[in-house]
Amino acid sequence: SLYGLPLQTQQTFMIMVMIPIGVLVILILRNLIGLQTLGTFTPVLIALAFRETQLGFGILLFTVITALGLSLRSYLEHLKLQMLPRLSVVLTFVVVLIAAISLFSHKLGLERGLSVALFPMVILTMTIERLSITWEERGASHAMKVAIGTLFAASLAHLIMTVPELVYFVFTFPAILLILVGFMLAMGRYRGYRLTELVRFKAFLNKADS
Repeated sequence: SLYGLPLQTQQTFMIMVMIPIGVLVILILRNLIGLQTLGTFTPVLIALAFRETQLGFGILLFTVITALGLSLRSYLEHLKLQMLPRLSVVLTFVVVLIAAISLFSHKLGLERGLSVALFPMVILTMTIERLSITWEERGASHAMKVAIGTLFAASLAHLIMTVPELVYFVFTFPAILLILVGFMLAMGRYRGYRLTELVRFKAFLNKADS
């Protein structure tokens, strides 16, 4: 039983055992519904960061930093930098921006803003980079759709991962995670339509039937 661990370690494992639940949520959203996100684990990591910043402030923070980072990334594109120096500059910019937001929040008496330091800086940097590449290759509308999908998936995963009853159940019976693995393996063999594809190809199916 995980209750045999020290109390501080128990707090850590209460978070860790919920990560597969968050991954399962993203898996369902992507494989069954067809929601487009920046990978599988990026929304889960953002959802973990929302535990400290709270959902509303975390979404605002993610949006502001990503928007400013995309602006910087667009400027750096004109300098024709290689990928590693470009990522280094974006990461440094993210760190400086997070520090500025923390100082500004402290001056305004918004202590919630101090938790921004726990936001995953590397994840934000890679999110900015991947969104920028998506913007260049697929257009602005697709990049915005992916960004919104990522935020929605992260928000839903956060809400489910922080349900007290669910946290207690999974922590008390961690073997339930093995059942989740079986469900994930079954979903890995699913080759049918996603819900969004049914809407997308509805007109085509109606035309074929007629």
